[in-house]
Amino acid sequence: MKSLMFLLILCCSLTTMPAQVPLSQDEALKQLYHDYDPAKVTAQWVCTKGQLQSPNKEGWPCRKEDTTVSISVSLMAKVQEDKAEKIYLVASAKPASDPLGYDCEACAPAIGVAVFTWQKDHWMLQSSNAATGFYGALGDPPNVDLVTVGPSKYGLMLSLDNEGQGYASSYMVLLVPVDKTVSDVWSIEDEEDDYGAYDPTDKFAIHVKYRSSAAIKFIGRDDNTDGHYDYYDIEVISRGNDIPDTGTSRRLKDVNWTEIYRFSNGKYRLLQHKDFLEIKKPSKPH
Repeated sequence: MKSLMFLLILCCSLTTMPAQVPLSQDEALKQLYHDYDPAKVTAQWVCTKGQLQSPNKEGWPCRKEDTTVSISVSLMAKVQEDKAEKIYLVASAKPASDPLGYDCEACAPAIGVAVFTWQKDHWMLQSSNAATGFYGALGDPPNVDLVTVGPSKYGLMLSLDNEGQGYASSYMVLLVPVDKTVSDVWSIEDEEDDYGAYDPTDKFAIHVKYRSSAAIKFIGRDDNTDGHYDYYDIEVISRGNDIPDTGTSRRLKDVNWTEIYRFSNGKYRLLQHKDFLEIKKPSKPH
């Protein structure tokens, strides 16, 4: 009889437990941006220190007519970290009333990130930053991927491409929630070449063809932590060649190396660098 009563009490308690309420995109954006308007998909922008101090280097000028920004969502994903369920939101902001449409090569939107965690009966904002940095071009944000940065931690990898006058490059930026904010914790240029500018018939063009590329991966730590660490290390393997300076240099330098980065004090910092020397085997006589 006591077992039956306990079962009835347990069933009643389970039926009264609040179900997890989905977090809507508009509700998430309201918590990330100031005065977000879901009907117009706009918000009121609070200028960053960089915009105020260096108006020609970061974002757009802090003018009154540019305080209203249009918002676009790049990613919204639900994940499990340890025993907590979390939602990652990535969005971008750009001036809504720019007469030129904010579509120049240097027109990079502000990338905002918010991380929510489910606690008891509601989604609580854990970490946020409406302006982790200004990334992208032509007013469009870069590609965003959700990546595993630790045994039970996630981050966001931005991938950006840049091309101009025959030169191409790409770089990656890693954003990670740190305490109550979201920060740029690591970045690297992972590809570079001059294939579009190379022209041996043009005496004014560069006559040296170069290309370098790097592959990255997150790896477990190889030390005495016994597996107890929050963040994986980042291994970068670079191969190829580059010119040591700009202009008409005809010299090449090898960029064959391997680097290890470790998370420390809110950033990924260089832990180890090893140059890789490639020795070509002599060709066999015919």
